[in-house]
Amino acid sequence: MIRPPLTRAEQEELIQRKHAGASHAAVAQALHCAPETVRKHWKRLRHGLIRRKRGRPARGILSTYPELIRQTALSLKTRHPHWGPANVLIALRKQPALLGERLPSGSRLSALFKADCPEAVQSHQPRKGSGRRAVKPAVAHQRWQIDTKEKIRLGDGELASSLEIRDPVSAVMIAAQAFLTTRTPHTCRKLSLDEIRSSLRWAFGTWGQPVQIQTDHEDVYAGAPQSDFPMPFTLWLVGLGIEHVFSRRNRPTDQPHIERNHRTLGDLSWKDQPPRDLADLQAQLDTDCARYNQEYPAHAADCQGQPPLVRHPEAVYSGRPFPLGSEWTTFSLERVDHYLAQFHWVRKVDSNGCVFLGDQRYSLGRTYRSQRVSAHYVPAQRAFRFDTEQGAWIKTLPAKGLEKTDLTGLIPQDLPVGVVVQLTLPWGG
Repeated sequence: MIRPPLTRAEQEELIQRKHAGASHAAVAQALHCAPETVRKHWKRLRHGLIRRKRGRPARGILSTYPELIRQTALSLKTRHPHWGPANVLIALRKQPALLGERLPSGSRLSALFKADCPEAVQSHQPRKGSGRRAVKPAVAHQRWQIDTKEKIRLGDGELASSLEIRDPVSAVMIAAQAFLTTRTPHTCRKLSLDEIRSSLRWAFGTWGQPVQIQTDHEDVYAGAPQSDFPMPFTLWLVGLGIEHVFSRRNRPTDQPHIERNHRTLGDLSWKDQPPRDLADLQAQLDTDCARYNQEYPAHAADCQGQPPLVRHPEAVYSGRPFPLGSEWTTFSLERVDHYLAQFHWVRKVDSNGCVFLGDQRYSLGRTYRSQRVSAHYVPAQRAFRFDTEQGAWIKTLPAKGLEKTDLTGLIPQDLPVGVVVQLTLPWGG
């Protein structure tokens, strides 16, 4: 049985017996305790030592590490408040003065920042449920998510937007391409189809093509809310053999990975140190995408604290090549025709006898004004057949805006001189 500690009265009796010349063993027998207990108390009482709390004395967070590590970590966090402990730790490993030093863990750095620079620690809001989620892809490069981060303010006063591309299965940051989008000092324009295609072409050439691309319902991807005709972006992907997947309208939680990508890349790149100009922003984005993919201990997807390309080395390439410069020959109008042949569209003829399919106007004649007609795509003729509600044929009109130059935005370089090509951009006289 464990004996309770000596009481104050027993300690006084111990002192009296020792002053009387009793041995440690005799005093221990009288007090029913161990001789070592008598020895400890006699030494402490005889020399006037203060009884201290058991355990290791508190010396402060990171007290066992060199002061240089502590000060460098605090300096990095203060200069980059949006960096978490993982990013600070990556930067510490690259400090020449700290090479070979034992570095603290992320949890100890987190405790240090909360204690010594709480103003630089970002508050986190609890997650809210997002309802039913979209079906998840199963393998790397099965589906890319793309979205635009707008209104990135540059040091020269301009506004930029970054088109970001991410693979949700491997958590790889595929690309982040910056564009100047300033309209006024406080407003910006949307990215154009040509800008989006140029970013995706670079990504296809570097990583290979994905099977699917997921977007929200921005006009450039889906058209106006009431539109039911495929936009050129969708048809461009179809011609390349890529499926276009839409999130539900007004549901950014259907693309949580690319939405979180905006915050992660902003924390790494431009929130703490605004870039001087567009070139500086692009350099930061390129550096930080590579850093995230190869060094950052990611917890997205199933990375479990490893960098995405370390956890998923197979994600370095999709296996679906996209040779740069060969898009004109690999783009398939047959795929586009087969895709359009699956649909039919119902339209009301306007007062001028016209209907619209997408942005293209087709004239059926005033005879049919205010009537409802249906349109079907005829692949063999590359034309639209228009019928009345009763199924009677009205007209078959050549399709507009569905040639290779329209859907790819490219002009073939190997056309013989003198061949007329319809340009996709308006030309002034």
